[in-house]
Amino acid sequence: MNKEYVYEDEQETEGLTFKKIGKFFQKSWLRMVIYVIIAALLVTAVAVPVKVYAKSEPIAQTSIEFIYDGIEKGLDPNGAPLNTDNIISPTVLAQAVAEANLQKKIKDISTLRNAMRVEGVLTDEYVSLTEAAANGDKTASDKLRNYNMYSTRFDIIISDPAELGLSDDQAKLLLNKIVACYYKDFQKRYSVTKMFAENSYTLSQNVNMEFTDIYDIYSQSLDSVKSFLQEMSEEGAGFVSTENNTSFTQLLSDLSILRNNYSLFNAYILSNNVWRNKTTARNALLSTQTEIQNRLEALDGENGSIQRLQAQIATINPTTSSTDTSGVHTEKTEYPEIYDTLHRRLAEYTELVEEYTIQLNNIETRLEKLKDESQTDEQTIQNAIANLNALESQTVEFIQKVNATVSDYYDTTFVSSSVSQVQPPVVTRRSMDFNLLVVYAVAVIVALLAAGIVTGVKMAKASSTNKTEQTPDDGKQDKE
Repeated sequence: MNKEYVYEDEQETEGLTFKKIGKFFQKSWLRMVIYVIIAALLVTAVAVPVKVYAKSEPIAQTSIEFIYDGIEKGLDPNGAPLNTDNIISPTVLAQAVAEANLQKKIKDISTLRNAMRVEGVLTDEYVSLTEAAANGDKTASDKLRNYNMYSTRFDIIISDPAELGLSDDQAKLLLNKIVACYYKDFQKRYSVTKMFAENSYTLSQNVNMEFTDIYDIYSQSLDSVKSFLQEMSEEGAGFVSTENNTSFTQLLSDLSILRNNYSLFNAYILSNNVWRNKTTARNALLSTQTEIQNRLEALDGENGSIQRLQAQIATINPTTSSTDTSGVHTEKTEYPEIYDTLHRRLAEYTELVEEYTIQLNNIETRLEKLKDESQTDEQTIQNAIANLNALESQTVEFIQKVNATVSDYYDTTFVSSSVSQVQPPVVTRRSMDFNLLVVYAVAVIVALLAAGIVTGVKMAKASSTNKTEQTPDDGKQDKE
């Protein structure tokens, strides 16, 4: 009797189900744990020694930081691009080696310089932007596209000091001396030691110059001193020079007294009609008058520079933009940059007109005095020379005081606050630039994937074998 066998397989739902996922993890969790442990052991055995020993660099390092207006744009105190090579220039290194008494160890400065480098430290702003961009901040990403990072802090590094024959203590000492010598170089390079010449106030001995001409030259020079002191009084408002026991505000007051003495001298010249040679003085004044009138006409005359400038400014129209934020409507009117530039030029021209007008008035006064053609007596001239000599001595003393105060300001305030050592020297090893945590994370992910793949393959094979054992051969029947 023939029997027909009917096999009933458990029907599985097609597609991915929670039941299948649970069964998969039930089969693979132990394998995943084992693979992860193996991967971690491999990373520990391979990556850690590579990072710590195989590719590490023994270094001696210290750090300095610049703090002054312009460094955030990569500029030096004079407004030029900052040259960090000056930190380890041959001059600085040679002086540092000498001060550290390491001449026997380091005989060739170029060898030391080749073993050194200066590295800029990433700014906090750049690091923050990078982290924000990595976290999906679109504003940070957009800003980074056009962002120029300029370091304000720099690491000074000696690579492998032992190769130079330096012990750890010697390397630290040398770094401290390099920083100290760079301070001196920075001070010499960027400090203002002499703003004004002290030996130019000797014109009283020139018998070919009229006293009025000397007065004009000295007055013009003191105008420059006044402008400078006004700028310095704003920049160093609280500065008091310990060397001169004075401030920039006090120097302005001293200058006012000196200028008043010059005015008294000018009044003496005019009231006593003091001239060395009236004929040549008149001719010189007439020539100067004509020259100034021509300049004034070119500036303020018909179709002069001022009129053309005013016409050009009148043609510039502003642009208006409007915004609506939180229901508030705002309109903003802006002029192009050239508008402000032209206005500054117009102010300069207007100031020149005032200056030329004053000069012409002075010339008119002097020409009026020269109508008296009688020669000045010798005693009056000698009195004028004596007064001028006294003024020159006062002026030289004042200029010396100004220069000394400026030098003291830059030495004690500007330089000391512009660059400083922010990390003491250390001797360490710089390992390869990779993150062990990232390596471990990658190893764990690879281990989990490998365990999952192996488990999946084994489950597929087991399922295939099971189905083969349960399926009868085609064309065969069992007989009873």
